[in-house]
Amino acid sequence: MPTRPEGTARRRPGRPPKTQAGDTKSELVEAALRLFAQKGYTGTSIRAIAREVGLSESVLYAHFASKQDIFDAAVAKLGPQGLVTGRESLDPELADRDPAAYIRALVAHVLDAWDSPSGRLFISLMVRDGLVHSAAMGDTIGRSMDETGSLFQRWIDAGWIPADLGRPADLAWALFGPIGQARLLWLHADAAPEERQDARARAMRHTELFIRAVFRERRKSPDG
Repeated sequence: MPTRPEGTARRRPGRPPKTQAGDTKSELVEAALRLFAQKGYTGTSIRAIAREVGLSESVLYAHFASKQDIFDAAVAKLGPQGLVTGRESLDPELADRDPAAYIRALVAHVLDAWDSPSGRLFISLMVRDGLVHSAAMGDTIGRSMDETGSLFQRWIDAGWIPADLGRPADLAWALFGPIGQARLLWLHADAAPEERQDARARAMRHTELFIRAVFRERRKSPDG
């Protein structure tokens, strides 16, 4: 009978490695989005989502507790919460060293997610089913602006932004509100390549305008 190499951890049966689990979850979210777009949220079953990826329902339930859980994962990845979660992949030191460069990187990261096939499918689904007007989505946007506002509070405290310019959450909205509008208009599932390119260009022009309007030369400390 084969023996395990010394020092090798035993994995519990049915539990995929963490990297594999992450890949499977992403596949399930993308499959669910495709089916939601075809049949609507209520018309899509857990069984159909599992079959779309070639899995059993029991395997799906090892990753998600319910269909709503899958939808929530899609919102977290592709909705307004992406403004917060997307920051994890950026250089945290850049935010203090060069806020303007950090904002450019953050906007580019968000646009990459929103301009992906899944991102465009997601926004079309939200518009078609009227979910962009739901109270839950409004709450999610509000929380995202509040959390992103913490960045602006840091920059206010550090002297990069005048303290009397506005509330941090309002500054976050001033940056991302027009970018979100560009997403609704030009980064949907049926958008032509030129529309998508124009949307990204508009978003980056707005970003530069925002940077020039909001940021000032950093004040110097008394120590010089």
